[in-house]
Amino acid sequence: MNVTACRLRALREESKMSQQEVADFLGITRTAYNKYESGVIKPVRKLNELAALFGVSADYILGINENLDEQNSVNPHDHNQFKKYLSLSTDGKDIVDIMLNAIYERERKSPKVATLPDSDCSK
Repeated sequence: MNVTACRLRALREESKMSQQEVADFLGITRTAYNKYESGVIKPVRKLNELAALFGVSADYILGINENLDEQNSVNPHDHNQFKKYLSLSTDGKDIVDIMLNAIYERERKSPKVATLPDSDCSK
């Protein structure tokens, strides 16, 4: 088994996720994901998504960089949110997707303006 395949399996197992859960997150079949872990193919098109899911760099997954500790590209909160999302039912995921898309579009269309709360300084 190649280094990429070994690391994907180790990262998945460390995250206590099934191959099906990872495949669902990536939007591929479990069979397709299994090919990544068995070394049949490299996850070229899904590499960034895998790195984000597991909180490591793409270089770490590919074996280019050996240092896992310095490669965290996703903060623990976001990583935990990914894991929660994966545990949702299909209906739950659909609801989250709808809400996320709506909020994203709203914020993309209107610039963020920081406002301070009204205060009465004369008192």
